[in-house]
Amino acid sequence: MDKEEHERGFIGKWFGFQGWSAMSGKARIFTQIIYRVFFLLGLAVLIIGYGTVTGSDPGGLPILLMIGGWFLLFQAMVNFIFVEGSR
Repeated sequence: MDKEEHERGFIGKWFGFQGWSAMSGKARIFTQIIYRVFFLLGLAVLIIGYGTVTGSDPGGLPILLMIGGWFLLFQAMVNFIFVEGSR
């Protein structure tokens, strides 16, 4: 385990918040656009799925939990595919 990997720890490795700064400027802009589009599409699927299963619109705590949970899951997927997977 090298020094950089040791300093990142669990949060940095799984959620890759530091990984975006390692990308070049041009790649980061394109990646951020794609990242946001797919994040919003996934969140829309979650909200529609919740409404279909429960028969009501999410509000308050359920929507906040969906946004927070989806953000962490999506960030972990992006990190393992684009940042950790490219090493």
